[in-house]
Amino acid sequence: MCNRVKASFEFRESKVRWNLFNDLPQYKPIHNVAPGRKEADILTIVRTDAGNEGRLMYWPLVPSFEKDMKLPYSTLNAKAERLRESRTYGRLLQRRRCIIPIDGFYEWQGDKPPKTPYFVYVKSSRLFALAGLWDTWRKPDGNMLESFSIITLPPNELIAPFHDRMPVILHPENEEQWLDCATHPFDKAESLLMQFPAELMGAHITSTRVNSPAYYEPDCGAPAENQSQLALL
Repeated sequence: MCNRVKASFEFRESKVRWNLFNDLPQYKPIHNVAPGRKEADILTIVRTDAGNEGRLMYWPLVPSFEKDMKLPYSTLNAKAERLRESRTYGRLLQRRRCIIPIDGFYEWQGDKPPKTPYFVYVKSSRLFALAGLWDTWRKPDGNMLESFSIITLPPNELIAPFHDRMPVILHPENEEQWLDCATHPFDKAESLLMQFPAELMGAHITSTRVNSPAYYEPDCGAPAENQSQLALL
């Protein structure tokens, strides 16, 4: 499961990191990204004829065939093991793969609220990419909405105490293969959907303020010991 991420970097960082050809002046860093935000404002990278392009998309994915934006099922995450058989995701595998740049995500531990939040990250890189699928949906006003889903797998040893799923974190050397649908059909790209090694990741307790998606100040994700002014339960 992946339902809260952190994308607190400036656009220029992602532009250099993923060799984006475009600028995106509307982009703003978000420190506590929850699905279902009112605006399509989450940076997502797709491959076009011109190269890697950064776009602002909505999360969760709204399939193009649906008549309403409110779905009776969840599209926050797409299970890697079921992609081929899925009506929602199977048609996107060959042409609409994307990556979602983040600098970490949140997981929770505990049986009763307030649960203890943990910030999870990759040790070797401030920015890393989650594998995703995207689609377009025509809104009632005629405009097109672009949206995405994050692909998940069973967890590694680090994530298992928190949840029975984890997002697919792509190794840097595999990111271009995932994006390049024309050169790498899904039969080849499917092998990139693997568990990221637990020893390359880290996690620490952060403030319970991130339990609310309405809280997205710059201190989101900081270690609890660095937030002595906050009462952690």
